Amino acid sequence: MVLFSKEKADSKISVSESYQICEDITRAASTSFLRSFKSLPAEKRSSVHALYAFCRKVDDIVDGDWLPDLSVLEKQEMLELNQRAEYRAIALGIERMSEPSNSDKNHFQRVRALLWFRDNLDTIEIGGEVQHPIFIALKDTMNKFPIRITDLKLLLEGMEDDLFPTNYQSFEDLRSYCFKVASTVGLSLIEIYGYTDPDAREYAEEMGIFLQMVNVLRDIQEDRERGRLYLPTDELEMFNIKPEEIEDVNLASSRKWKRFMKHYISRTKTHRNIALNLMPLVEKDSRRNPHMMCAVYSSILSEAERRNGDVLSKRLQLGFMKKIGFALSALGLWSISARK
Repeated sequence: MVLFSKEKADSKISVSESYQICEDITRAASTSFLRSFKSLPAEKRSSVHALYAFCRKVDDIVDGDWLPDLSVLEKQEMLELNQRAEYRAIALGIERMSEPSNSDKNHFQRVRALLWFRDNLDTIEIGGEVQHPIFIALKDTMNKFPIRITDLKLLLEGMEDDLFPTNYQSFEDLRSYCFKVASTVGLSLIEIYGYTDPDAREYAEEMGIFLQMVNVLRDIQEDRERGRLYLPTDELEMFNIKPEEIEDVNLASSRKWKRFMKHYISRTKTHRNIALNLMPLVEKDSRRNPHMMCAVYSSILSEAERRNGDVLSKRLQLGFMKKIGFALSALGLWSISARK
């Protein structure tokens, strides 16, 4: 998808066009949340699309699935960005005391793209003009809703972590990562949903931890192919599991893996149960959206339980009838709670 071209640079893309592009990105992603977004009032729905498009493209950058078209930059701007990206790439390696997961060229391109995203956030923060449709829509969204730009910058920092081999020794290490890449999104979303009780932020944080812990299980095979393992090594060792054993699908049938998964799922449920306190605190016209997110991910977690923890031999995913059920619930035609 071409999001921005040099030809468009001369004629500023309108806010409405930018929101439409963000909606198209959301639609193309085919996520479980697309239909739930439809339940939001129009202004909130457009803003959620803008936030989602930002997060989606950041994730695509890190996974090597997309890069922004930087040819729209002036020559001097490009030279300066390249120089700063080189410094940033070196600094990241020193901070993480590790070599990057990708080749030098690919690593540089991804660092540069994330730095350019950060530059656009800086421009929004000082009230400057942005040109890319994602940021045009995001700027308009941030003028309407009090999203904290520090949360979005922390999200970028979490994504930079994924440019290096993962090394989470403790659950607290994993929790810190989950906060950066997921809780920050939840904290941004509730500013769009609306709330008055400050406790909502604590519960939104827990919601992000819950969702990301489920993502770790759902994407475990794909992540291993990318050289990533998010499960804390010291907790694996508690159950006599070595990280390299995750490569063996036969591990899924072992008693030690089943015991570990029971432990992991129990902890994930704890975060979910705290997060459920968020629902009555957001404005009524926005409750269906987080409710459906939580219900979908709870169902994925239940599927992991049904398999006795086997997330290694087959990817976790919802069956056809469950997908239909969630689609109907998003339209208000079927109560999710009736199927729990």
